[in-house]
Parts: sequence; structure tokens; C-alpha cells
Amino acid sequence: MVDVNLPRYFKYFNAQEFEFVSDIDTRMSDQKIWDYACSQGLIILTKDSDFYTRCVLSTKPAKVIHFRFGNYTLQQLHTFFEKNWEMIREMIEKSTLLIVDEDEIRAVL
Repeated sequence: MVDVNLPRYFKYFNAQEFEFVSDIDTRMSDQKIWDYACSQGLIILTKDSDFYTRCVLSTKPAKVIHFRFGNYTLQQLHTFFEKNWEMIREMIEKSTLLIVDEDEIRAVL
């Protein structure tokens, strides 16, 4: 589930496997996004640190990929994903929470 703080029209998210918060309800609260992702078995892709906290504190967390880099241009974002997307996809299969920084990707849970 791609949160509203990530680009809607981005080639890495342009597949049927992705659902966008903006397609469901742009006014969804973090709690509703969390509940929806949990009930549907979705991974939350976000830049919002609230989901990191929810994941750490939850007894039954949703999977979360928390992107913690600044405001990239679309070109910078493409370059980053070109280099790292496969590793991110592989890591989230074995993890519950990934922290993705400019220079480091790590599994927290």
C-alpha cells in the first residue's frame, strides 16, 4: 500500500500489486491505513515515521518500508530505486520493518 507521501505515477509502483491510499481515500487516517493494510496483508510504503512507531509497538504489525530520505527529484528517486529496489523487495520478504536511508537499508524487525 503506497502512502500519499510517495509519488503516484512512478514506474516502480506501476503494477497491479500496489494499492494507493490516494485511490482508496486521500483522507484516510494513519489508523485506517494501518488497519486496511493489516486486514489485506499489504506492505505499507511510506515516508511517515508514525508507521515506524506503530510497527515497533504492535503485537501484530503490518509490514512497513519506511523511506527516510529527503525530497528527491523524480530522477533522483528513479536512480535510487534502480540501484536498490530488488534488495528492498528481497529484504521485506524476511522482515517486518525496513528502514531505507540514502546510504543504508536495514531490517529492524
